[in-house]
Amino acid sequence: MKAEINQRIASLLENPEIEAVRVEVRTAFEVYKDAREKDVTTQRAAFDEVEHPAPEPGEEPIRFTYEPDEEDARNDEMYKAFREREKAWREQVAAEQRANLEKKKTVLASMQELVANEEHIGKMFDAFNTLTEEWNAIGNVPGDQYKEVHDAWHRLRDEFFYNVNIYKQLQDHDLQVNLKKKEDLLAQAAQLGTVTDLKEKELLARSYMKAWFDIGPSPRETYQELADTFFGHTRGALDEIKAHYDSIREGFQKHLEAKQALVEEVRTLLEEEVQDSTAWPAQAEKVKDIQKRWKTVGFAGRKDDQEVWENFRSLCDLFFQKRDAAFADMRAAQQKVRDRKQAIAEEAAGLAESAAWKQTADRLMVLQKEWKDLGSAGPRDENKLWRQFRGACDQFFTARKAQFADRDKEYMVNQKTKEELIKEIEAFELSGNHGNDLASLKAFSKRWAESGHVPRKVFEQIVERYGNAMDKKFDALGEKRSERSVEAYKQRVESLVSGGEGAEHMARKEERVLREKMDRLRKRVTQYENNMGIFTGKGAASIVADFQKKIEVDKREMGEISRKLKMLRDARQQSQKD
Repeated sequence: MKAEINQRIASLLENPEIEAVRVEVRTAFEVYKDAREKDVTTQRAAFDEVEHPAPEPGEEPIRFTYEPDEEDARNDEMYKAFREREKAWREQVAAEQRANLEKKKTVLASMQELVANEEHIGKMFDAFNTLTEEWNAIGNVPGDQYKEVHDAWHRLRDEFFYNVNIYKQLQDHDLQVNLKKKEDLLAQAAQLGTVTDLKEKELLARSYMKAWFDIGPSPRETYQELADTFFGHTRGALDEIKAHYDSIREGFQKHLEAKQALVEEVRTLLEEEVQDSTAWPAQAEKVKDIQKRWKTVGFAGRKDDQEVWENFRSLCDLFFQKRDAAFADMRAAQQKVRDRKQAIAEEAAGLAESAAWKQTADRLMVLQKEWKDLGSAGPRDENKLWRQFRGACDQFFTARKAQFADRDKEYMVNQKTKEELIKEIEAFELSGNHGNDLASLKAFSKRWAESGHVPRKVFEQIVERYGNAMDKKFDALGEKRSERSVEAYKQRVESLVSGGEGAEHMARKEERVLREKMDRLRKRVTQYENNMGIFTGKGAASIVADFQKKIEVDKREMGEISRKLKMLRDARQQSQKD
């Protein structure tokens, strides 16, 4: 889909006239952005499904980073090129308008010079016609300068014709005729206030103004007064019309903002991840409600209404496409889950009468976890399959519970033995002979390991009491950290291999964590040794010595891990024999 969108954008950008395609290009970039967000969500979900090791002290945790593909890079490059072309186009338009303003100012200056100084009638008309052609050929100027330069132009035209008429020694009768025409036109302009239809009022005001400029000069002594009164009526009417259109534009802006808010509502619904298939109808109703509200919002202006509508429609289309695809994917996924859960239920039924208690319990625990992780098989089959699977599990665990009833009594005896051993450790007094005291503490540790399992509900509490008692004696003895760490790890090993159902899984996980840590230490030692060869010359000795210390610390920890791995491996083998 992203490749198709990029191809569409590339095709549009081949048009040399950026103004003709920029709205459509922007819409295509928005659609591509939504497609890219879907890729981000997919990558994040895949990242979250992978189990990442916990960071070492001082290390940063592994964080999710989106990996863009070639289409993303191509889209970013095209978007950058588009922005540059659009910016250049806007700058070009603004520059042309500024240049046009300077050209019109030059024409105005020439007209001012012509009106003020030229006395030869023929030359005046030739120059006037040339300047008029130049003026009309010049394009638009910045909007905030339009009124000023055009008012100046028409004022100078009036003065030109006035001078021409003077130069031609027009009779006073001609000026009086023009005066009468202007007075009649003034009377008509005075009635603009009674016109209620704004369209009609605008047409009349502009026709009166054109007629005024076409009349020609009138006596100078009344010209300014008549002009001020006339333009007071016409421009007042135009100001009223402008205020009306400004209010319409304000309404357009409010409608645009309301529609943009609805666009964002649809975008939010589109970006939501719907995990439960039953939620899709409610989500679809929300989109349909937004579509109804869209119809109640007024027009947003010719410039913006079509663009915001196309954006809204494309997002709605994407939502319903996503819903339809989700339903199709969900039905396929549920069929796959149904098949797997049927196989799990059948496997559990085959294990229900097994007397291999540990292996079967571990397998059923794995199947239960897989069942939970699979998700729903659909409302039609989920409960039926669950009853089959749970019935087989209950049959096995009920039989096992009866088989191990006597073992619980043994665990109670072991609990009492361990509690008495803890009291003995707490009462033990160090003799001062380091070797004898260390041998006594190791003997306590051996007796603890040989005293058997305890009830699961008191396991953590009694192990914590034992660990605290031994730590106090080791602290008083001043034993090395590595020896204490390995000795204390015996408690950890016992916790792992005697944890009941799932113990083998936990032991394998512990071994994997230790081996991963060993690999990291090896790599770090190798890196330190390589770095030592880089530093030579003055000051290198202290740096090399620091690396050597770090290497010694890591190698010492690697030795501890090796001993722990052996201890864990031996305990697992012994547990499997039992």
